[in-house]
Amino acid sequence: MQRFPSAHFESTKWHFNQDKKSPQVTRVDGQLTLHGETHPISLTATKFECDTNPSLKKEVCGGNFTATLDRTKWNINKFVWFGLTKNLNLNIKVEAARQ
Repeated sequence: MQRFPSAHFESTKWHFNQDKKSPQVTRVDGQLTLHGETHPISLTATKFECDTNPSLKKEVCGGNFTATLDRTKWNINKFVWFGLTKNLNLNIKVEAARQ
């Protein structure tokens, strides 16, 4: 863990539904860096909404995103040979306010 202390995701494309009155994020494509390796992934939105936060007096958006990763793509191979699954489920919760 000391050698690779952080993970980094950089979005490359945001996908929205076709609702003109209230567009919602459906998917975010990007590059995920783990264990010193960078590969493309797609995060699927399972929930996404925006609302005005009364204490901040700003619009705040938040959502839940998920993806299934093959960890061996990032050279995280420990215990795969012993039958531990190489796929892992990534679940992310995000909340952001416009600055």
